This record gives sequence, structure tokens and C-alpha cells, in this order.
Amino acid sequence: MFDDESRDISEEPFVAGADVMFDLMSGREADPTIDSCNVVFGATPIPEHDVHVRLVGNDGHDGHYYMVDYFKMYRAVETFTFWLCPALLAFFEEAPEDIYVTIKP
Repeated sequence: MFDDESRDISEEPFVAGADVMFDLMSGREADPTIDSCNVVFGATPIPEHDVHVRLVGNDGHDGHYYMVDYFKMYRAVETFTFWLCPALLAFFEEAPEDIYVTIKP
């Protein structure tokens, strides 16, 4: 789940593969006691980013499918496809073609 008080988002769940991505990014996959992480993300490249995903489609209801193009720590998940819910549009006017992510402990 994630919260963003500035956008009035509280306890928004990650589902449909996004939960897997965030478990990997946070380190929770390896250590189940981890219960949070911070991510910085944007539609333009971030120097030394940890993850890069590309838009592959939409669900017709403001949700969007992304495929992992690069994941520094887990190269094996490249090409993994996951869904981001309409809350994505609280951060972007429209779903970006690319999302770059830096993970902060």
C-alpha cells in the first residue's frame, strides 16, 4: 500500500503485479520484516535510476499496464508486466510512456 497526503491518497493497495514490483524494490521479497521504502519516480530519466518501465497498454478504465525494461537489482524480472491503477493519474496528467524509479531506503 502507499500513501501520499499531498494528493489525498491513503492506503492505496498495489495489486496485479505492482505488489510484486514493490516487494522487490523495497527489499521485502528477501526480508519480510521490511514494511516501507521511498521511491522517487518520473517520466524523464533519473541519473543512475534503479528501475525503468515502459507503457504497454491501458485497461480502458484509467488503469495502465507497464513492462519492466530495466531493473538493476533483479535483471530476471525484465519483461515482467504489471498493472498500475488510476491513482497513477494523480501524479501525471496522462500515463507516461516511460517511468524511471530510484529506490531510497
